[in-house]
Amino acid sequence: MAYSWDNRVKYVVRYMYDIDNNGFLDKNDFECLALRNTLIEGRGEFNEAAYANNQKIMSNLWNEIAELADFNKDGAVTIEQFKQAVQKNCSGKAFSAFPGAFKTFIANQFKTIDVNGDGLVGVDEYRLDCISRSAFANIKEIDDAYNKLATDEDKKAGGISLARYQELYAQFISNPDESANAVYLFGPLKEVQ
Repeated sequence: MAYSWDNRVKYVVRYMYDIDNNGFLDKNDFECLALRNTLIEGRGEFNEAAYANNQKIMSNLWNEIAELADFNKDGAVTIEQFKQAVQKNCSGKAFSAFPGAFKTFIANQFKTIDVNGDGLVGVDEYRLDCISRSAFANIKEIDDAYNKLATDEDKKAGGISLARYQELYAQFISNPDESANAVYLFGPLKEVQ
């Protein structure tokens, strides 16, 4: 069940967007994401111009997500509303057909994972990304997931490129197939409660 489509979408809400951990998405989550992304991109250094840019991006992102998923217009997007929006706007689609809000978030997510800025997510950056969201007692579990995710071409190139990451992310949230290698994009998953 950890790799079911339902659990993967819950995982995205819980561990990628719901930064304040209140169980739903709202404007505050995206304000927090602006600061978080600024600090991650700057490797701890705060850059006012980068922060202003991230604030604009995240404000626009929240507005688009609210438009796509806040069906009752109460200023909050529940997991169920988000799942409905993903089904309506992303299911069975390639990254290029995703709404702008999803594309923007995915591109920004890649920037926060590609810590060394080389345009690739290698196993070291993948490990860091995984442990930032979940607890693991053994690195083998994380490395095994990376080896299931990355193709031989990815490994030969030194990691997963932005274009490949975008397609993997699209598959992660739009493809119901639990055996697709994209299910390992965020590491070994656990069931989201």
